[in-house]
Amino acid sequence: MFINCGDIMVSKYIKITLISIMILGIIVPVFFFSFYQGPKREIEINLWYTYEGIDVIRIRIEEYEELHPNIQINLQEQPASGWLDKFISVAQTGDSPDVFLAKGSWFGELANLEYIQPITPFITPQNEAQFLDSAIDGLSYENELWGLPLWFDSILLFYNKDLFDQNLLSYPLANWTDVELVNLAVNLTDRSENQTYGLVWGALSPYMWPAFQYGFNHGPLYQNSTIVINDTASVNTMEFIYDLKYSYRCVGYDDSSSSAIQAFTSNKGAMLIYGGWYVPDLNNLDVNYGVQILPIISSSQKRISPMVEIKGWGMSRDTEDPDICYDIISFLSSKETQEDLIQSEYKVPTLVELKDFDIVKNDPNMQIQIKQIENSQYYPLDPLYNFYSDFMRAALQFILLDHQDIETVLDEAQAGIDANKGR
Repeated sequence: MFINCGDIMVSKYIKITLISIMILGIIVPVFFFSFYQGPKREIEINLWYTYEGIDVIRIRIEEYEELHPNIQINLQEQPASGWLDKFISVAQTGDSPDVFLAKGSWFGELANLEYIQPITPFITPQNEAQFLDSAIDGLSYENELWGLPLWFDSILLFYNKDLFDQNLLSYPLANWTDVELVNLAVNLTDRSENQTYGLVWGALSPYMWPAFQYGFNHGPLYQNSTIVINDTASVNTMEFIYDLKYSYRCVGYDDSSSSAIQAFTSNKGAMLIYGGWYVPDLNNLDVNYGVQILPIISSSQKRISPMVEIKGWGMSRDTEDPDICYDIISFLSSKETQEDLIQSEYKVPTLVELKDFDIVKNDPNMQIQIKQIENSQYYPLDPLYNFYSDFMRAALQFILLDHQDIETVLDEAQAGIDANKGR
């Protein structure tokens, strides 16, 4: 038999060619997607999140990552307790998170230490105009904006409708005074075995105290670049709180906010002074409650005005991708994010356009919370606030627990605050 060597060679080359084409058909797509598109995540951003609403933020982060396949955001939940000290500790090693959510008073301390960078170079006038002026002012310090505001938090008065009804007492109204507050608290106090107090709150917290101080005509906690706690208004404030506890004996469970909350939810406290952020928890607990703004001090005609907290997004000094970080926090401060936080966490929004959002506009409890915010003061971003907080916490314990002289203790605390000005 005659074999054509040329045909064999052609057939062999055809096979080699086909095999080569098959191999290339596999290699080329793999090469293309791995090299030309790059790895799925080229940039990693570490994000610290604190407070309520993490489920909302997690979903929004996933949406951002879908829109930006080369960016991975590592969401890390952090407790509020000890947050500032922890941030300072990691910042000292150059390992602070790229992006973080914090309350307003922390921004001033971190800015003063130069551990964070201002938002001012990134935000346009058009972007800034989307936020309420009060929200922008609340995160501004030394002519710089340090964070994008996400929501407002303030203190409210919660009251137990069942206990009011059992005692045939009318619910508090918006124009009520401290006289009515005391009368209600006394009438709702039961010193029998049930031991129910008419009013509960974390009276040892320096966070709560400026609200009463303002009502006694002190004015804002922070004014003229300082904090004063030993003037006549401050002394009157402390005497009022002391009398509630020891003369009227209608205040209890005041060693901490957690004990006051427990008293309120177990019908051991008829009225609770606490934050509006507690509304979703009360709804889940099925407590029959109402809310009202804090009363007016009749002697001064000034309303008890608590501190407003603005929770906002900031950026670390250490981040290598500030433009990306700003894009992320803009996305996480957007209308869609804030709408979700309103509906799931009852948060008061910072965007101008959300003033007309259905819940914000029509929910009675939300409207009361907004009215309280309008009758509140704002945290100073001056680092002096942190010294005030430490000295005032000690002063409250010395007076309310150890019964030391009010004026002497406040004078000593004032001296401590003054010694730390400008630090």
